This record gives sequence, C-alpha cells and structure tokens, in this order.
Amino acid sequence: CRAFDVRAQGTVGGDGVGIVILKRLADALAEGDRIRAVIKGSAVNNDGSQKVGYTAPAVDGQADVIAMAQASARVKPETVSYIETHGTGTLLGDPIELAALTKAFRAGTDKKGFCAIGSVKTNIGHMNAAAGVAGLIKTVLALDNKLLPPSLHFEEPNPEIDFENSPFYVNTELSEWTPVEGPRRAGVSSFGIGGTNAHVIVEEPPPQETSGPSRPRQLLLLSAKTDSALETATKNLVAHLKNQPDLNLADAAYNLQVGRREFSNRRVVVCQNIDEAVNALDTAYPKRVFTAHADMDDRPVVFMFSGQGSQYVNMGLELYRVE
Repeated sequence: CRAFDVRAQGTVGGDGVGIVILKRLADALAEGDRIRAVIKGSAVNNDGSQKVGYTAPAVDGQADVIAMAQASARVKPETVSYIETHGTGTLLGDPIELAALTKAFRAGTDKKGFCAIGSVKTNIGHMNAAAGVAGLIKTVLALDNKLLPPSLHFEEPNPEIDFENSPFYVNTELSEWTPVEGPRRAGVSSFGIGGTNAHVIVEEPPPQETSGPSRPRQLLLLSAKTDSALETATKNLVAHLKNQPDLNLADAAYNLQVGRREFSNRRVVVCQNIDEAVNALDTAYPKRVFTAHADMDDRPVVFMFSGQGSQYVNMGLELYRVE
C-alpha cells in the first residue's frame, strides 16, 4: 500500500480486531493507572447524500468531521503535530483526503509543513471493521514512545497533492516526536464507504506522580495452572525486567500480588532490586527463589518470629519500620 505516492494502486485487503481500554481520565489519575494516551475529543458525521457515489470520498464531509473533532477537543490546528490518516493509497482518495485535511487546518493556521502524516495501512493493509482502531492503537503507541513511525513505500508524492503549500509532510523515517506547541498531540481519521467519517484527537498523558517509597525488599509472586506455564511466566517476567531497567520494583511486586489470579503452581522471589530479581530467577537461586504447589483454600495471615524475641534489643525494629 503506497499511501500518497504517485504509484498508489489501492490498499491490501484483510480483517482484524483491536481492543483498547477506556477510562475517565480523572478516575485513572486517582487510581494510579498506567495511562498511554488521552482522547481529547471526537466527531462522527455522514456525508453520503453529498457525494457523487456510494464509495466515493468527499472533501467537505471529511474536513467537517476533522474540524468538529478539534472543536470538541478545544485544540488549535497548529498544536496537532501528527495525523494518522485513512490513507488507503488510491490515486483519487489520497488527494481528496489531503485537501480535506488542509481545508480543516487552514481554518485555524497558515503554517506549512509542520504536521507529519502516516498510514498504518502501509504496514498491515486494511483491517476492515478494525481499520480505525488499528490507526488509533498505532498513534497511542507512538505517543507512548514519543516517536513518529515511518509511513512505508512513499517515494514520490502524488502530483495531485500540493504538499508544499499544505501543513503536512509524509513521515518516512522513524524520528523523535517533537511537539509543535504544548503536549504531543495527534489526529486519527477513519472514513467508511457509504459516507460515515470519524476523527479523534489524541494527546500524551499529563505527568503522573511516581509511587511512594516502599520496603527495602520485595516479594515477586508468580502462579500458574501448570509447571510449564509457571516456567513461561518466569521467563516472561525476567525478559520484562531486563527490558525495563527503570521500573519501580515495588510497583511490579504490587501488580503481581493484587493484579493477577491465584493458581496452584506458585513461585516467589525475594529481592532488593531488579538485578537481584533477574539473577535469582535466571539461576533459580534456592535461597531467594521458592517454588511449591499450593492448595486453593483461603489461608489466614501468619507472622512468624524466631524464638520469643528477647535475644537482643530492637530485634523486631526493622520489621516494625518497614512493614
């Protein structure tokens, strides 16, 4: 799929499914959730009666839905630095989409060449009913990583597209996402056959407070239905810890304890930091890693102390302070 290229001959057909978790921003912030992006505004319209044919795209309908979404989000066009386009790569549709984008943006800015565009269809083709959510997921991941992914197979622009006098350029290389003004912000378009158009404005999340101090040692808990599943879960955890050296180990411990279901095959590692956790799990170090099969019955909390506690003064002081 050569979106916006002179050799565009259409998209690649396919099917897909996409899942996103939506939550009110205030609730997510209050509960300390991992927020990847914020949907600032959205709009949907249908311009079927204004088009020359059932499958034909139209400038006015697309421009209107983009402008409506920006108004819903209360953002100015010049603050949007990336557009995930519909981008089906047709000689007729691509110029119409860029004309609509330009019309919507020109209502608020005369700036040129500041907004990157791309299309996930150049990566995976047209995912049918999941095409829109595929573009949304791509854009959310781009915001999360602060990187603009390349739009593939673009070499020479369609001569019917006036890029030089538009706010847009096709992003062809992986690059740092530098915001134009304010936070990183993007638009995502999805235009359906028959006249239904949708556009959303997506923004990077606000800074979140880091979690507070925790105990000096952590328990990382794993459980699975089978021995082999437990080994897989262990390998996955090690890989994740290696790939996230700045991870707050206390947060990982908390999620493993309260965010996972409990199964019979159990493993626990005692550690002070990520390096200790990785080394212990990699080597199955017996003094730090404990594996057992547990019944699923509810168990009471038990505190175990060595002797009566009178061996020396302040014997239980550290436990009191950290727990």
